[in-house]
Amino acid sequence: MPAKRTEPTRRATDMAAGFKYTNAVSTDIGKRFAAIRRAEAKTARAQQPVAPHPGQGQLDLDSGAQVVPLFKQASAA
Repeated sequence: MPAKRTEPTRRATDMAAGFKYTNAVSTDIGKRFAAIRRAEAKTARAQQPVAPHPGQGQLDLDSGAQVVPLFKQASAA
């Protein structure tokens, strides 16, 4: 059976048929999925409890300890 060529009944860009122009920036699926991954990572980080820095010990503030801010040394440049 030979292949039969059929022509479309409507043009693909016919506005009356429901064609809507979409800017190419908003159709970049790679950027869309990257934005979804960033949003999911942000919500996952927000739900995790904040862990102290490994080099920083626990501080019992009920025993009268005083919190002093840590200042970085100025680089000799």
